[in-house]
Amino acid sequence: MPFKDAFTSFPKLETDRFILRELRSEDAEAYYTYFSDHEVTKYWGYPGPKNIESSSKTFTRFQNAFTRKEMITWGIASKDEDQIIGTCILNDFVRGSMVNLSYNLSRDYWGKGIMTEVLKTIIPFGFNELDINRIQAKVMPENHSSVNLLTKLGFVQEGLLRDYIFGEFITDTLIFSMLKKDSITAA
Repeated sequence: MPFKDAFTSFPKLETDRFILRELRSEDAEAYYTYFSDHEVTKYWGYPGPKNIESSSKTFTRFQNAFTRKEMITWGIASKDEDQIIGTCILNDFVRGSMVNLSYNLSRDYWGKGIMTEVLKTIIPFGFNELDINRIQAKVMPENHSSVNLLTKLGFVQEGLLRDYIFGEFITDTLIFSMLKKDSITAA
């Protein structure tokens, strides 16, 4: 699927336990509930939505960015309940070159291997379907869970961006990357 074709219709993906799908208006309450938890947003760089209505507006921004071929935001939903428990985002595309990866997950689901499972589907999609060469992620150094996750998946820590603008914060930020040629998931 060439890059432009990935944006013709929203790419629905599946893992063993989860469906990665477009966010819908009925997901606004679940999104607001988990994203209003400070533990979820403290390393995100932006505050969570102020209410359910602002969650819906966020979904509209995600959909508009998808239409402009700037971002793909998947809602992570279990196959059993189809309720959103997190999101995974590819954005800031440089066609044929690189994309930024970000993700979040409801605290109720931390430590269960969910994001590992999800990213093992998202990463090959980026390399193979979008024909991206480099996937990168920026992480606050104190976010040990994300540092460990990215390292476990084979991302390489390239360095520290000092006093980097991370969302609405100015903070030191680690940068990790994975190249298509180095990824066993791209095969």
